[in-house]
Amino acid sequence: MTRSTLHELQSRAALDEHPQFASTLANGFDVLRCFSAARPVLGNKDIAESLGLSKPTVSRLTFTLVALGYLSRDEETRKYAIAPAVLSLGYPLLVQLTVRRLAEHGMFDLARFARGPVSIGMRDRLQVVYVETVHDRDNNGAKPDIGSTRPLLRTAIGHALLSAHAPKDRQLLLERLAAQEPEHDDSGRLALSASIKAIEERGFCTSHGAWRSDLIGVAAPLRFKANGMPMAVNVTLPATAGQSDWIEQEVGPRLVSFVRDLDSRLGAEA
Repeated sequence: MTRSTLHELQSRAALDEHPQFASTLANGFDVLRCFSAARPVLGNKDIAESLGLSKPTVSRLTFTLVALGYLSRDEETRKYAIAPAVLSLGYPLLVQLTVRRLAEHGMFDLARFARGPVSIGMRDRLQVVYVETVHDRDNNGAKPDIGSTRPLLRTAIGHALLSAHAPKDRQLLLERLAAQEPEHDDSGRLALSASIKAIEERGFCTSHGAWRSDLIGVAAPLRFKANGMPMAVNVTLPATAGQSDWIEQEVGPRLVSFVRDLDSRLGAEA
């Protein structure tokens, strides 16, 4: 892996001690990360409580982010939401991901066969972020979209991504995940070990309801790496009776076939 030291996982306390670390810039990005699908609108008080920063500091940061177009402010509620300029930050990354263009047709075919969404994900610090996703006409309730996130340790795609990291990087990630989600550490590590073994033997892994009880995930890692970052593909299916055999015998192998073909087209070494 190109970025084997995983600098983005260093603790904030350690980074604050580094002479080249710009804490004000980091605080600005932390403000943007406070917003999510579950919390799309926030006030300065909400942000201050989330980040442990003073309200005057947050007020300066949100004023600056509004002025630069990264946040919008509702004058009546005096609360903020993500603004369109944020999209421009991620667009260059999406454009350079050739995998999205080459994968599109095969993803649609797989989605139609499995009757569920198919997504490509990468690791963003301690979570999975989708960089491409397609849906079959049937809506199974998963509703993934580009930019949406999933937990690393409780999803099939998270396990597939962790399996694609070098062992020392994977260990560092697990240590940070244990600190962030101690309640999921033991069960998560056991499930990850089983997933890595499944990937070695069959090329794919599954997760039955570990993240959401109504969903089953099926995932496989790509050999191809985007700028040194591992990628994985998953299919999300409803956790209905009788699905397991079909997933193991039909969906999983078809996903592996798709991933291997995509790797070949991308020139990834076997």
